[in-house]
Amino acid sequence: MASDTQNQQTAEFGSCCEELGQVMSGEEFEPLITVGGDGILYMSVGLIDIDEDEPGMVDHPVFFCPFCNTKLQDPEAVRAQLEEAFAADET
Repeated sequence: MASDTQNQQTAEFGSCCEELGQVMSGEEFEPLITVGGDGILYMSVGLIDIDEDEPGMVDHPVFFCPFCNTKLQDPEAVRAQLEEAFAADET
């Protein structure tokens, strides 16, 4: 279940246009555009074989809304946040 923070971020990211809001709602399907646990908006762009039984999703940060082209995230800020997270994982 999504946390209150994730629900707030999903609403914030989905507020630029009705189409993105609907895509992110996921009421009748598993959305391919979601807010990760790190607060970054991601789009699933493919599948990768991780396990013999289930493929894993390959996600990429979304910087602009694919429907209305509103800027949603700053690429430099996302990159810095991801680098910080990777550095923390290595320690």
